Parts: sequence; C-alpha cells; structure tokens
Amino acid sequence: MRKLALALPALFLLAPIGAAQDNSLLLLRKVAATYAALPRTSYSFEQVEVREAPGTLRTRTEQRQRIVGSGGKYRQETLPNGVLYLFDGQYRWSYNPERNEYTKTPADAATSRAPGLVTFQSAAYRVKTVRSLREDSLELASGLVMCHVIEVEQLPAGNGVQYSPMTYWIDGSRLLVLKLQYAVRVNTPGRPSPPETSVTVSFTKVSVGEAVDEGLLRFTPPAGAVQVARLTFGPKSLLVGQDSPDFELQGADGKPISSESLRGHAVLLQFSRRADDDSLFLLEMVYRSLKGKGLTAIYILPPNQPVTGGKEYTVPVAIDSDGSAAKRLGIPNAGTVLIDSRGKVVFVDTSSRNSLELARALQTAGVW
Repeated sequence: MRKLALALPALFLLAPIGAAQDNSLLLLRKVAATYAALPRTSYSFEQVEVREAPGTLRTRTEQRQRIVGSGGKYRQETLPNGVLYLFDGQYRWSYNPERNEYTKTPADAATSRAPGLVTFQSAAYRVKTVRSLREDSLELASGLVMCHVIEVEQLPAGNGVQYSPMTYWIDGSRLLVLKLQYAVRVNTPGRPSPPETSVTVSFTKVSVGEAVDEGLLRFTPPAGAVQVARLTFGPKSLLVGQDSPDFELQGADGKPISSESLRGHAVLLQFSRRADDDSLFLLEMVYRSLKGKGLTAIYILPPNQPVTGGKEYTVPVAIDSDGSAAKRLGIPNAGTVLIDSRGKVVFVDTSSRNSLELARALQTAGVW
C-alpha cells in the first residue's frame, strides 16, 4: 500500500504536463488559423526584427517593417523608405527605392500573402514538441498586453538550416503573435559552419478588423522608375558601362597586379573583409567553371588579413594594400566587380545577393 501511495502523486503530476502540452499545441493551431484568415479582414502590424551573430564583423542588424492589408490585398514595407512588396488584387509589385526599380507580375489573390506573416500561418506545421513556459506581459503602442509564452521545437527541414526551439509570445485574446525569438544556423557542405544567428521579432503595433487607408494598397511607379525582371539590391554603380579606373593590387607572391596587366581578359574581382568568407568558396566554383572560357578571377583581401586557402582553392588571392582599388571601383566594404576584355566595367555589386545579375553579366562579358 505504501508503494502505491507513493506512486499516486507521481501519476497526478504527469497528467497536467500532458494537458499543458495539448493546450499549447491547440493554441498554436488557433494562431496559425488566425493568420491564414487575415486576408478576409483588415489588419495593420509594425514590427522590429533584430539579428545578432557573435564573432562576425557586423554583429547586429535591425529592421523595421509595416504590414497592412484589407480584402486580400496587402502592403509590406521596410521603414523608413525601404523595399516595398504590394499586392493590389491583380498584380504583385516589388519596389526598391534605392535603385528606383520595380517588378510587376500577375498574381492570384488566393496565393498572395504578405511575406512577413507567412511564418505565423505555418507555425503549427512540422511541430515536434511544444510546451508552455510562463505568462508574460509586453508593452505595445496600445498598452500592456498579457501573453502566453510557449516554446516550439520543429522537425528538421533537411535543407541544411538548423533552428533552435522557437519561443512565441501570444496574445491569447486575439490569437496573435506579439514576439518571436529563435536562433538559426545555415550549414553548407564543404564550408565552415557559420556562427549561430539569434533573431528577435517584436511587434510594436498590432490591430485586426480596423479600417486601413486603401491608398496604401495601390502602387504607382515613381517618376523615372525602371521596370526590371527581378529586384537587385545595393546602390547602382556609376562605373557600369564605363572604362575601368586604374588600380593596383599585391599578389600573394608579393608581385604587383595592375589593371593594365589584366587588360584583354575578362576579370572577376571579389573584394572580401576576411580570408574565410563564404565568397571565396563561391568564387572558386565560378573560377573553376569559367577559366577555360577566358575568365580571370582574383580574391582580394584588405591589409592585415592572412592570405590563407587550402589545396582545394586554386583562385588567385591578392591584397588591396591601401584600400585604393576598392575605393576606385566603388566597393565600400565587400563586393564584386566584373570587367570585360575591353576594360569596361560590366557589373558592380556590394550586396552579395545578386547572383542572377552576375550570371547575366558573365554572359554579357562573353565568358558564359
């Protein structure tokens, strides 16, 4: 009897844990349903996303966004005066004010969703475990809101992206996410693992079912805007289409490399901030693929960076000893420059995200 009496409290304690998990999963599913239903009403969100990656030169980035919608239309924009994504009921528009470029594509209202809200629509999918952590209050523009805080571990996606368990702050009365925290690491075969990046998304304004300005859900291309097939990022370079300015680098062997000595070859210059940058891996792939077609590639490091690289890397490495080459070619920190065999600048990118445009520029230069 004594053994049975001791076991009873343990059984009693187990039941609430399972019930709490079931309740948390039910709450998460209700939240996902709320976001799936948003296109049928009106809504307005303002959010702040902070990313921190210890051990990198740029350890913290912060982005503010506004997302509004009504009747299946939506507008998502980076504040202030940043990239805009908009669906007006017929077309999906994207606009980059930095370059004054936009895209316009037909879109089905049934498949058009504000990109920043898709995460919460799919919150209840691929769930491995979910547990309730605590109750907590958050300060919004409208006042203090009490939240349920739950932790969700998702099943691995199998695409090299590893997520930590995600912590949600949920307004239970409206079934809306007011804050989200997680860490992410992207692993690529053959490259060193990057540091884990922590992400915090906080909503400073949340309203659903209230009228929004319908003018926000229409887009008219600004004066001088150019329609493109795909948005690119980073400011336009005035050098594109012009003769390359003179520059000089120092090869890994100590010998000078001048712009004049490269004349007659298509040259891909990759400026990097450190020797182990992912861009070295990418440049190596491009170099191996296209050097037989006349492409010369050079990986360029700033002063005081060790010139490293294992046997797997064959792309030449050089030093921009005084930073003058990067300055003359319009590269503030890191970026890519393509010069054709006539010495004309074909492509300049400082965002490291314009691989499609680089591919087109390599075709223009006649090496792909």
